[in-house]
Amino acid sequence: MPESTSWRPGDALLADKVAVVAGGGRGIGEATTRILAAAGAAVGVVDVEAERAEAVAASLRAEGATALPVVADLFDEAACAAAIGAVTAEFGRVDVLANVAGGMTGLAEWRHLEHWSTEQWDRVLHLNLRYVFWLCRAVLPGMVERGGGSIVSVTSISGVHGAPNHSAYGAAKAGLIHLTKTLAVEYGRFGVRVNAVSPGAIATPATDAVLSAERKATLAAATPLQRPGRPDDIARAVLYFASPMSEYVTGQMLLVDGGVGSKFPLGGTGTHVSEAALPTG
Repeated sequence: MPESTSWRPGDALLADKVAVVAGGGRGIGEATTRILAAAGAAVGVVDVEAERAEAVAASLRAEGATALPVVADLFDEAACAAAIGAVTAEFGRVDVLANVAGGMTGLAEWRHLEHWSTEQWDRVLHLNLRYVFWLCRAVLPGMVERGGGSIVSVTSISGVHGAPNHSAYGAAKAGLIHLTKTLAVEYGRFGVRVNAVSPGAIATPATDAVLSAERKATLAAATPLQRPGRPDDIARAVLYFASPMSEYVTGQMLLVDGGVGSKFPLGGTGTHVSEAALPTG
């Protein structure tokens, strides 16, 4: 039997580890940055906006954590490699890569397939999948050399279930789930674990800007837990995969969606006896 981990409950989960969070300057990415730092990791905060990266890193340093702001355009191959290089040069290695950046670039892009241009399609696939390939390619040689590491990508329930107007986004996230499984198979023998977290509806600054109060209420009502997800809900799942708590878990995709993915596909709240109000007597 292999020896068990030296980590025990009560220990800092990521003590002496180095993490990179792509998209770490806001929303789910910022929550992930903060929770990994709270668990003891030195964190490279990668964001396209210097002000966001520097603000999060400065806030963490003020709290006693170790953080490095890294400005990188994830649409640029060389910038992705340079981001991993910057963190490695500062801290000596990268133990955890969290690929959080993604999404859509505007509500107008939720449209039927025939209304998409090739440029728009490519942009969404790049924002959700291609940069992950670049970052993984940059970080994996060091993980292999050191005999281990953890890669966690934030995908989406849209990569699991089909939905209208989700063609590009869903295809990209489904591809990311498949990439996760493939890398887990390819690199498991080197001690590298690769997993994914698939959120449902999460309340972030980006979604708040495009969703009406009525739409938010509808989404909450359709969720078994009766509330939207919060960035911390996703960050905690990323921490699980990044930490020794999941040291025998790889190639997995965890839905963090308040139970939406477990529901029978009913027409809407109240259309079936199972969704009727609970008896009061």
